[in-house]
Amino acid sequence: IILYVGLVVCVEALDITPPRHWPAFLVALVPGFFNWAQQVASDFAAAVCEQGFLIDGSLVDTGTNAACAVSARSNQAWTLSPTLTAVRAFGKGYILTSIVWAAMVVYIADRKFGMAAAWSVIAAALSSCGLVHAEVVFLPWHPEGDAAYHWEIVGGYLLTAGFLLVIELAQRFNKGPNQEETVAAKEVDEEDVSTRNPSLTDNSERV
Repeated sequence: IILYVGLVVCVEALDITPPRHWPAFLVALVPGFFNWAQQVASDFAAAVCEQGFLIDGSLVDTGTNAACAVSARSNQAWTLSPTLTAVRAFGKGYILTSIVWAAMVVYIADRKFGMAAAWSVIAAALSSCGLVHAEVVFLPWHPEGDAAYHWEIVGGYLLTAGFLLVIELAQRFNKGPNQEETVAAKEVDEEDVSTRNPSLTDNSERV
């Protein structure tokens, strides 16, 4: 039932969303998948450890003398490789991360690169204190636990903001996308949404 309701909500969201913003909807789902993957991976590793270990072909009982060298549910387990660290980082604070990523993609689709850069700076600020991509909230200069990688994430967001600002400046000097094309694209999207959902047009006319 929950899966069905989720699919219906997604379909309704896409039905009233301009097609050019559909990528933003899909990108917003990515952090949630990372969070889900982290939980599934932890459960899988813990289940494997509970089965015991083989020494010279003989099973060692985990309840007596054997145990995983690193707990599958500990923070340390997610620092064993860069891939595991990335999965865990992008899954933490996934609700805020989804909002920020979706906003960035929406503004990029609308060719408002300055606003997209602003959201990237916001993401960097949130990352610097652990509101996203971290287990706990901390001061930027005093990360808690295994969150020392947060400066790498902050740097990535700032580099993205700088790149978007360059595109914004190029666009203002007529070296980038044409604003008239953006307006035309919006008109096409509005017509498409009205065609797929006539009730929206009727409601706007009543207002």
